[in-house]
Amino acid sequence: MKNNLILKIALLSCCFVTASVNAVAGNIPAMAEAFPNVPVSMIELLTTIPSLLSMTAVLFSSKIASALGYKKTVLAGCLLSAVSGTLPLLLNNVYLILFCRAIFGFGCGLISSSLLILIVYFFQGEERSKMIGLQGSAGGLASMVTAFIAGRLLVFGWNISFLVYLFGFAVFFLVLFFIPHVGSIRTSAASTDSPVKQSKVSLYTTGLLMFVAVLSATLFVIKCASLATEKAIATEGTGSLLVMCISGGSLIAGMIYGTMKQKLKSISLPAFFLICAAGFFLAAVSGNIILLAIASFILGFGYLAFVPYLQENVSAFGTEGTTVILVFQGLGAFAAPYLGTILEMFTNNLSGQFVATGVIFLILMVLGFFFTKKEQEA
Repeated sequence: MKNNLILKIALLSCCFVTASVNAVAGNIPAMAEAFPNVPVSMIELLTTIPSLLSMTAVLFSSKIASALGYKKTVLAGCLLSAVSGTLPLLLNNVYLILFCRAIFGFGCGLISSSLLILIVYFFQGEERSKMIGLQGSAGGLASMVTAFIAGRLLVFGWNISFLVYLFGFAVFFLVLFFIPHVGSIRTSAASTDSPVKQSKVSLYTTGLLMFVAVLSATLFVIKCASLATEKAIATEGTGSLLVMCISGGSLIAGMIYGTMKQKLKSISLPAFFLICAAGFFLAAVSGNIILLAIASFILGFGYLAFVPYLQENVSAFGTEGTTVILVFQGLGAFAAPYLGTILEMFTNNLSGQFVATGVIFLILMVLGFFFTKKEQEA
């Protein structure tokens, strides 16, 4: 039991690396001031370029893992992320910093893909569901903690805030000492407790649902602060407050995901999409920062309920399922600004855009009923 607890802690500690991608997002204004001759759009790539390289790593992770093993792949990801994450502390060139951020994202991709496979490998049934949920919960906690620490370090200079990525070295040693070596994992190993052999159609349908849902939910993250400004309810630090509320909702959802799925059973996925819709609708009609903060919490809760559900749904496909679902998830997050551009063709009013995105989640809710029913009949 003790060893099992230590294993869980070691696995979940990896989230302190993967969820810290945006910890230094607050550096952008300070770096724009420090590098006046560099376009702001170039500096903003600090937050997006890791996602691109993370998806690239996911695509190649199975080949890397087959050569190194999953534990060594996670160790490689931790080391790459820790070194490249903290290296900007010593750099004064934006392009070198961007290169480091790209390597950081690649390391995170190696960790993310291998971590999900290891959770599926080590745990079964309800315990697996709880661990997948706790993975999201740990990510929410890590996001809040690392953003807070980076924000405090930013007072001493934009480069000092990169010290937050020293977390990566601590996680490296936790993985090294407390996660057993795992040889090659066959695709079928993940499906030993699956009652049905799912089709590839099911896999890519799940991936498409993940893409649309993450695409829509991420719009909330990138637009919530602007919505507060449009409603004239923004104050200093509103953006950070709302992101922390989203992370708080994610934290709670991850903690109780296994219980929710057990209680809701076949209506779990539609219910999770409905919660996200409620977050968008409440944000659209909110007239004060308190209501908007509650809406952010609700959205974060719904987000970290449907993500582990869809990830767990493809566990029967092993490494292929993990690759597909993480790539679709990453594409959804990366493409979110383009959804905003499309919605702007119809209305420049952010409240209207939030209502439209809420409707998208209602459509996903209906599709979720058919998706779940089809899975049960398979």
